[in-house]
Amino acid sequence: MKNGTHILTLPNGYHLWSHTENAGQSDKMIAVHGGPGDTHESFESFPAEIPGAEITYYDQLGSWYSDQPDFSDPKVAERTLKIDYFVDELEQVRRQLGYEQFTLLGYSWGGMIALEYALKYPEHLTKLIIVGMADRDADFTDRMKEEVGKVLTKDEAEYVFLEAKKGEFSDALFNQFMGKFYRDYYTRFSQSQTKHAVDTTNYQLTDLMMGRNPFQTSGVMAGWTVEKRVSEIHTPTLILIGDQDMIPIKSAQTMVEQLPHGKLAIIPDATHVSIRDNPEFFFEQVNNFLTESDTNIQN
Repeated sequence: MKNGTHILTLPNGYHLWSHTENAGQSDKMIAVHGGPGDTHESFESFPAEIPGAEITYYDQLGSWYSDQPDFSDPKVAERTLKIDYFVDELEQVRRQLGYEQFTLLGYSWGGMIALEYALKYPEHLTKLIIVGMADRDADFTDRMKEEVGKVLTKDEAEYVFLEAKKGEFSDALFNQFMGKFYRDYYTRFSQSQTKHAVDTTNYQLTDLMMGRNPFQTSGVMAGWTVEKRVSEIHTPTLILIGDQDMIPIKSAQTMVEQLPHGKLAIIPDATHVSIRDNPEFFFEQVNNFLTESDTNIQN
């Protein structure tokens, strides 16, 4: 694939925005963003920081630069609102790029897609990198409760837990207190460099896939887990999480122990947005992993 932006037309007729840099490198990488409903923008520094690989990132269906169908349409929902859809969408992206073998990097929700892809299409993977995700969705929401309890006062935390349990997500105080938490957590070590005049997150897709309760996943993603299948992933795998990530370190360690060829790197001074919190350490780990012999990645 040539350097630059390309619009990929899928067999189902939908169009996805994609971007490729470092074209011509023998090693290929596809990066899959978080969300659901977020964008590729976390990866814009990748080509400069990973010069040894041809890098492609794309916006998933429903994300800002790609087609955004009305997911409330029952016919659209039936076809697309499932994890398998996004796994197969990634496979269609691979085919259009012409990557027979590639490294797959998935961040957060993209990590879920990447793990499922590694189980379904292992023959196309040379290496797998999972950032800020473990092998079950409950790890994220359980950790969220802990982090909220650290940032908010006891009364504030009890209030948001109660309102979330009641489903009162439009409550003014609930949003005020959660806004306080998000400002503290996501700017603890860095500030977002992405600026838009409008919010680019597709909340319709987010709500339908995972719900609005930050402490309990609902919708399509509720109960997701591959913890009993992780041992089937024989692709050399790197798990990257921040030392203050929404993924508990213990959960990541347990997951790596089940991977036949897995390793774990804990990123210091980093939250769930470890790519921007500590980019020097993050990219050092990624580049070392990409050049490391597979025989050195053993459990």
